[in-house]
Formats: sequence, C-alpha cells, structure tokens
Amino acid sequence: MTGATGPEEGFGITRRHFVAIATSQYDDPHFGPLPVDAEVQALTDWLCALGLGARAFTPAYPELAHNPSERAITDALKNPEPYARWRAGDAAVVFVTGHGETSDNVHWTVLKASESLRLPATALRTADLIMWLKTTEIRHLFLMLDLCFAGKTITEVAAFEKDIPGTWLVLPSATRDREAITGALTAAVTAFLAELGSREGESWAGQKIEYLDVQAFLEGVRAHLGPHQRLEPLQGSQTYGPHPCLPNPHYRAQDATTVQAPRSDLAIPQADVEAHWGPKSRGSTTDGHTNWLFTGRRQLMLDLIDASTGDPGATMVTGSAGSGKSAVLSRLVTLSDPAFRTRYAAHLGDIPPDLCPTEGAVDVAVLATGKNPSDVIAQIATALHVPPPGTNGGQPTLEEWVAAWQNWLTTGTDKITVVVDALDETAHAMTILNGELARLDPGRTRLRLIVGVRSPGGDDPASPDLHPTRGVPLADQAEHILTARRIRVDEQPWWAPGDLADYAAAMLTTTPASPYQQRETPDIAGAVARALAARAGTSFLVTRIAAANLAHRSESVSPTDESWLKAVDEGVQGVLRQDLDTYCHNDTEKRLQTVHLLRALAFARGRGIPWRRIWPAFANAVADDPDRTYGDRDIADLLHSPFGGYLTTDITDGTTVYRLFHDALNTTLRDQWRALLEPDPITPAP
Repeated sequence: MTGATGPEEGFGITRRHFVAIATSQYDDPHFGPLPVDAEVQALTDWLCALGLGARAFTPAYPELAHNPSERAITDALKNPEPYARWRAGDAAVVFVTGHGETSDNVHWTVLKASESLRLPATALRTADLIMWLKTTEIRHLFLMLDLCFAGKTITEVAAFEKDIPGTWLVLPSATRDREAITGALTAAVTAFLAELGSREGESWAGQKIEYLDVQAFLEGVRAHLGPHQRLEPLQGSQTYGPHPCLPNPHYRAQDATTVQAPRSDLAIPQADVEAHWGPKSRGSTTDGHTNWLFTGRRQLMLDLIDASTGDPGATMVTGSAGSGKSAVLSRLVTLSDPAFRTRYAAHLGDIPPDLCPTEGAVDVAVLATGKNPSDVIAQIATALHVPPPGTNGGQPTLEEWVAAWQNWLTTGTDKITVVVDALDETAHAMTILNGELARLDPGRTRLRLIVGVRSPGGDDPASPDLHPTRGVPLADQAEHILTARRIRVDEQPWWAPGDLADYAAAMLTTTPASPYQQRETPDIAGAVARALAARAGTSFLVTRIAAANLAHRSESVSPTDESWLKAVDEGVQGVLRQDLDTYCHNDTEKRLQTVHLLRALAFARGRGIPWRRIWPAFANAVADDPDRTYGDRDIADLLHSPFGGYLTTDITDGTTVYRLFHDALNTTLRDQWRALLEPDPITPAP
C-alpha cells in the first residue's frame, strides 16, 4: 500500500461530534408529523459504529434529536461554554431534518412550536445556524440540511462576507420547481449507506481507504434520489478528495502497511505479518515457531544486508518469475523500518542477528510497477526531503528532478540506500534505467542502489516481456549500464533448495484449520513439503499456490499422490487449475466466471484497475459474450472466495485499485486461460 496513514494522521483530528437536530412533531396542524427517528438512527449507525475505531463520532447534544426548542439549539450551538466550543482539532457532522419553509425570501427551519403564519418569530433561520458554525474554529464539518426548500440557503450564504471553509461539506436538499419532498435527501443517503454496507459496497472505496471521496459520496447519494431531486453542495464546499466526516465502513486498519511511508511500497503485506506474528497466530505451529516469514535465504540476505550498508555502488537482484526476488527485497525493506521494528520488537530476537538489517538500512523503497520516470525520481526525492525543482506552475520534468537531486546530493556526506524493484514491470524501464538510475550518483560517493529485475530463466512464461533491446534482456542491460554487482537469486550460492521445502512446510502448518496443524502429523507435513519443493523447481510462487491449496483441504494428502503432484509439475498453469478444481468443483459456470474476472485483471496496466465500473467493464470485454454481464456482486463473490488471495490492492489517486499479485499470473491468464477451463481428470474432490 502506498501513501497510507493512520486513522487521524494527515487531518489532525482529536475529537469527533455527531449532532442531530430532528423534529418529528409540530404544534401547528399546518405541519404534519414526520418519521425522522429512523433517519437519525441510520446516520448514527454509520458514524458512531464501534467498528470505526478512532474514526467513530460521539453523539453530542442528544436532546436536539427529539423535537428541540429554538432555545435548546441556541444554547448548544450559538455560544456554548468555552470548554465545549469546537476547535480546529475537532470534526463534526451536523444533521438537520424536519419541515422547512421560506418566508420573506428567507429559509426557516420549522420547530415543534413554530407557527406557520409567524415563522420569523417562531422558527430558526437556517442561515443563522450556518453562521454559528462558521464562527467556530472547526476545519472539518459535514452539514446536511434535509429540509424542504433548503436550497434557498445557497443564496443567503452567498451574501456572507467570507466563504465557508473549503474543508466543509454542506449539503442542502434542493428540488426542481420548488416541489417539496420531505426526507428525500436522507432517504437517498440511507439507501446509499445500505449499499455501502454490503459486500458490493466495497466497490466505492475498498479496504485500504479510510474515508470516502466526496465526489464518490455525492455520486452514490444522487443515484438514489428521485427524478425531481437534485443535490448540489453549498458554494465553497469541498467537492472532491477524501473527507474525514465520511468514514469508509470497509476500511481495515490491519491491512495497512505498518512501516513508514518511504518504505511502504515494498513492505511485506500487513495481513501476512499478522498471520504469523499477530495474536491469532501464536502457538499455531507444531513447534511454536511463528517467524517463518523471515527464515531461509541465508546467503541471499547476508549479501543484501551488505549491499544496503556497505560502500556506495549498484547491486542487481535478478531471478526468474516466482523465484522469490521481490519477497526477499521486501524482507530487507521491512526489517529495516523503524516503525516496524518498534511494533514487533519482541519478535525480532527470533531472527539471527546477522540476518536482520540494521534500523534504517534502507532509506527509500520504490515499486516501479506502472510508474513513469518522473514518478520514480519524485518518490525518491520526496522521501529524502529533496527540495523540489521550481516550475512555472506545471509538474517538474524528469530532467528538472534529476538536476534537483544531483544538486542536493552535493550538500551532504551521509550514505543513502535506495531499493527499486520490478523495473521490468514498467513501460519506461529503459528511460528510468538510463535517464535516472544511472545518474543518481555518477561519482559513487553516497548512494547504495539496489535494483530488482526479473530475468529470463527456464520456462519463465514472462520472458518475452522483459524489454529486450537488440536481443539483450533488460536484466543484462541494467547490469552493464549500472556497472552493478549481480545477485542471481535462483542460482548458487544464493539458491538453497531446502528453503523452498521450509517455506512449504511453514505454510502447511501455519494456515488456520490446515489438516497439517495436528501435532501428530509433523512428519506428514514435512514429507509433503519436500515432495512439493522437489517438483516446484525454483518457484516460490508455484509453491505458495500449491501449499495454500493443500492447507485448505479437509484432509492431508500423500507425498507420493500424483493427483496433486502432476499439477505442480505444470507450473503456474497447473496449480491455478488445481485451485479451480478444488473450489469450483464441477460447476462450469462458476469456473468460467472466475477465470473471466481474474483474466480481466491480467490486462490491467500500472498498479491495477478500480473496481467500480472499470473492473466489470474489463470482465465483460474479455468474456466477449453479449449474453453475459458481470457486475459488482460477481466481483464481491470473487473477493470473498479463496481466489481473493490471488489479488493485491493499492491506492492510486485516492482510489483502491486491484491487480494480480504476481506478473506470472498475468501471463498465464492472458495466454493460457482456455487450458484453465477444463478440470484435471485425476484431481480428487477436496
């Protein structure tokens, strides 16, 4: 995950308030009763839910939610006691619902004691409420006015001397032709919240985004408005970007990367860490060992630690698809991060000291997937607080960034370690290599550069995509251009076959509910792991998929059973087909749907594609069947199936994007997808 922050980081919020001003009963028979309690409860259920954690709001002035008097509203919001006044560190949602009327070109909030013929004397002027809130110091406010004709307040607020703060979101219900539809706005918001709370509702933001984007929220609410309703925020309101008063109920803090931002690109996924170091994992293995994510690859780790702390220079880390190149770089980056080391200090002692990099060994980590050259240099420079180049209002060019970097490099003497992985997964690999990486430290005075590039090898299905120039693979070109030392992770002395068997055994014995967790079956787990490793070649990817499949079965398998070993022999295609056999059984429709939805992601570029509208469109395109249409429910089903584990998520421009977790899966699903549709005739039922 990139650009992730803690729940309040970036907004500076210390207190959250939810105020409902709701009137359901009226003394004047001109105003009929209104069922507003359900509306207030719907918003309370969303905003004050315990599951929101630090993002949850606290109900304030609860008496205002039940037919309040003008005096009660005034006492609470016009000039409260100093200790109760809202400050810059507060966030608030204020919801006003009931009857609204206009009189003398002014909009009035009708209260229980209001008289229809004497509104100026007995009702609350809605613009006054906005003015009271405006005199506070509060920066983050969501004000919803579900009152008939509330759109009239737009012209009244426009007469204020100063605009409302740009971090406020003010939504007055408004109608065409002044038609009054009481409760229409809240009904639309409630319907959207119901949609948002469903599995399909994850399409609006995903699980890594804490707050809904204002534009997305408005789009969702508008979709539930009637034909005569329109929704326009008050002039000056925030109209795009995340808003801290719009908490995303699907956000899961444990999915965020527990490292500092400069290293978050290449950090080990938090879900993987929690699976082995979190409370639920303790004592789950047959020997009490829970740190398998950081075991094995001994010589490889020793050399990477040396590259990250030794003399300036470049190191190339190469390997065929699935050989664990990116995983070991992630280990180096994660274990060097100060925040990670603080959180998991109790576990670091389980790692041999010589295999644990020093704190801060890696300064910046960049995943090059889908990025252009300016993105990469800007990410490196920003993480190290390099002053950005001056421009005439536009975005700095690559040359401007390189000049700014080289100028900054001369101002200090401290050594810097930068890790760039997946250079082969960007369309601009050669420009990044020649125009940027080769120029970061021409004199080799300060920079330790570690670059990960996939290299062709064996039956690597991704070999044609490695940007060969004049017949020379990208990995070889990078080695030459950077005059780099090269570490080939799938060759001696860095490849140790026993590491693959240990990895498989750890997956079999640490996966929840695995049949290999029984203490009387450690020998079976070890035998199966060794048989799997012997047939997987140098592929941690194939091992991971096959071991996960075996760990989710109801019974253990024999290490000599060809019904599962044959799938391992066939590489990524074989183990992927085995997963389809296991989870789709003989349901050909379910199998085809799964392949189509996964294959859609195989055509994604960059860091992935958004779920909403885009992913279904891709799936419908690859299906190429006018009688078949995929939608949000199909994607939700996939994400909550075992095949959700094939995906990784990221954040781009405030939107969650999805992609397959390994490029070898992309190649298989693009080019060999038809072979996945036919089940293996010898695969047994799970």
